[in-house]
Amino acid sequence: MTADLSFDEFLKTVCPGRNLDWRKYRRASRRRVLDRIHALGLSGFSAYARYLESDPEESAVLPNLLRVTVSRFFREKDTWQDLGTTVLPLLLMRISGSRPLRVLSIGCCNGEEPYSLALLWKSGLQAAFPGTGIAITALDVDEGCLRRAEKGVYARKTLREVPRDMIMAWFAPDAQGYRLDREVRSLVDFRRMDLLNDPLPENQDLILCRYLVFTYFHGRLRRETAGKIIQALSPKGFVVLGEKEEPGPELESVLAPLSGVGCVYARRY
Repeated sequence: MTADLSFDEFLKTVCPGRNLDWRKYRRASRRRVLDRIHALGLSGFSAYARYLESDPEESAVLPNLLRVTVSRFFREKDTWQDLGTTVLPLLLMRISGSRPLRVLSIGCCNGEEPYSLALLWKSGLQAAFPGTGIAITALDVDEGCLRRAEKGVYARKTLREVPRDMIMAWFAPDAQGYRLDREVRSLVDFRRMDLLNDPLPENQDLILCRYLVFTYFHGRLRRETAGKIIQALSPKGFVVLGEKEEPGPELESVLAPLSGVGCVYARRY
């Protein structure tokens, strides 16, 4: 009897031909893949690898099974410092109160990233730019993540980079950790979206796409999703990547680093 593939062997088998980087996926993905295997009535990773070969539609399911759902507030604090002191004020001055600032968070997981933006707004930017609003749209394919995000309850460890005064102002102790104030939560519109198949909301002033497309996707998948991001960006908007990510040729032909600010890119024209 042939032994079943291990999870690593499964990833090495199925990811390269589907433009996915198998080396970047965490073991947390293993449970979702096993749940899918059981739902299909298959015997293990080897059987699922064969099933992927026989059913092209299943290949569209795989990237979402392998997604990473770990995040925290103000992850990579230098980026958030730049957003709060340079990038957001620049965008807000450009629109001059003519409309709300439109911000898009792609792959929002449990809501820490879009809520970090909302906290920046409530903790100084709103007072500095009276008469201007902010419209934050947060997207994820996982409905469970979106439901948790809407509740706004977080373990203490996810708040370790939140300034203490901000915690005191906008979080209340909860049986499960800390609950984010309703006023902050009301600034974020959570929506289910499959980045591989659904269009993005257009004319966005700021798009955050960190540790998703430019970490896990290669080849065709990266080209197609990068194209969607560029299409969704306003003419003078900015894209934010993770500190450990490179935009690659898919973005570099259209976007250039914003001078003096790390991980933020603007249109070349």
